[in-house]
Amino acid sequence: MLLDAIYALILLIVKTALIFKYDVTHEGLENIPKKGPAIFISNHTSIVDSFLIGAFLPRKIFFMAKGTEFESRVKRIFFYISRSFPVRRYDIDPISLKNAFKILNFGGMVGIYPEGERTWDGEMLPLRRGTVRFMLAAGVPIVPASISGAYFHQPRWGGKIGEPKIVVRVGEPILVSKIPGRVQTEKDIDSLYKTVLSRISGLSEKAQPGRMK
Repeated sequence: MLLDAIYALILLIVKTALIFKYDVTHEGLENIPKKGPAIFISNHTSIVDSFLIGAFLPRKIFFMAKGTEFESRVKRIFFYISRSFPVRRYDIDPISLKNAFKILNFGGMVGIYPEGERTWDGEMLPLRRGTVRFMLAAGVPIVPASISGAYFHQPRWGGKIGEPKIVVRVGEPILVSKIPGRVQTEKDIDSLYKTVLSRISGLSEKAQPGRMK
């Protein structure tokens, strides 16, 4: 398909640019399931995180992206080609959840930043409980990852701090038993919350555990 060819070309360009611009290493890519539904999660450190992940993964990933990014026509076209779809931040978004479940039902991999936004100080923010509930309801393997070093290149609040090596680490999938939203308990949510937070933090050199929210 033409769209697939355009997508492959964009990935090649982005990947080449990242290799020239940053000293970046990817570890654990073999932990990503070769096929089947999965949810890819990571800490969110900089504006280039999705490129550092998407351009190097061995399979396509459909990222949730904040809805305001789609207001620009140029960005909207780019997100469409790159397989991203909008989500309304700080609120329940039924349409976004429906799209995510459709992707999973077709055996795709959905990419989510469970903090819901980029860090301000390099430390992990609390995870969004709504995201944890979605992961429970989906009941598919959760692939945890961490990004270290990117924050210092492009912090959310300003200019470059330094140029450390960027390391993207992917861990072994977290196997989750499917629990529909209507029967989920606080114990179920808290248990997965702590597991996800621990796995991401354990993979990272810089990120620190967030607070329960």
